[in-house]
Amino acid sequence: MGEVRAPERAAGSPRELAVQLLRILGLTGLEAELYLLLLERGPLSAPEISDFLARHRPQIHVALTRLSSKGYIEELGGRPKKYRAVDPRILLSMFTREFDTLAKKALEYMQSISKPAPGEKFGVWIIREPEVTKSRMAELFEQARVDALVMGDIRFIHFLSDKIERAVKRGVSVYVLSYSLGERGAKFLLEDLPFIRKLRVAISGDLVVVVDSQLGGILKARPTLPMRHGFLLEERALVDYLSHDFVNRWVGARVVVDEPLELPARFTFHRLALYEARRLLMENRKLRLRATGYEIDTGARVTVEGRVLDAVLELPAGYAHFKVDTGEGVVRVGGLDAIAEEVAGEYFELYEET
Repeated sequence: MGEVRAPERAAGSPRELAVQLLRILGLTGLEAELYLLLLERGPLSAPEISDFLARHRPQIHVALTRLSSKGYIEELGGRPKKYRAVDPRILLSMFTREFDTLAKKALEYMQSISKPAPGEKFGVWIIREPEVTKSRMAELFEQARVDALVMGDIRFIHFLSDKIERAVKRGVSVYVLSYSLGERGAKFLLEDLPFIRKLRVAISGDLVVVVDSQLGGILKARPTLPMRHGFLLEERALVDYLSHDFVNRWVGARVVVDEPLELPARFTFHRLALYEARRLLMENRKLRLRATGYEIDTGARVTVEGRVLDAVLELPAGYAHFKVDTGEGVVRVGGLDAIAEEVAGEYFELYEET
């Protein structure tokens, strides 16, 4: 293989404009080149970056630390650590109006070289700047197709309002838990965000977004903590823990608005599907369930369909499953963490039995 060379930089080229803009924003020349390199080729480790830019590793580590503290890059723990660049569209919000023309030209170029990472699909990414974390969490709503969970204070809910509204219009079911929301605050929030159909009040905690049981984001927003790192979760097991915590809080939270569930209804969050099904069963509604997932014993892909006999949700004991009469027998359908049940479900449709 030939020697790897850094991309050429022609004076006045789009790349040169991008470097110029990043330097105006306070980056050194090395930091600007490192950021663009991660956009084009990331995720990369510090040794890989050092080799590509032909710089000493201590210089690279200093530059990575500065970029991470500014929220321009994200970290994936491991040995060695991997780094990737934050989407340049988020940086646009940081640019001042006087640099608007330059920012648009640089952004167009940076987006043209940004490619999805082929080898680092799953992990926990660290973001060390709170405002960037919030923007990345808001982006998750663009990927929501079935359901989404949100926890946060009033400011965070307002920050997400446009994303939530667009998701609701796409047919996504959005459940919102807000902190520090008195009667007056609840009234104002509903006036400003009339599209919210499920809203409850919980005790204070972190800022959280989870979509389709696939992706999640969390920001440790409590002022008593010495650091306010954010995390993007692409590991489904960890996303599952976030959704379980949400449902535990949701069940005991004070209701602000809770519009009746419209059937048919779709869920990726197993325990939320159980909670809604239990309420309907208590109203003597006759329900059917279509669930897709995996057989516990064989791991084979399977679809279960039949009449819902019961929706078991005993949170303290950890029991959570549907009992479904398929016509050939009774099948217990749990979530992806199911062990004792026959099926581990990942997608659920509830509809009225006719």
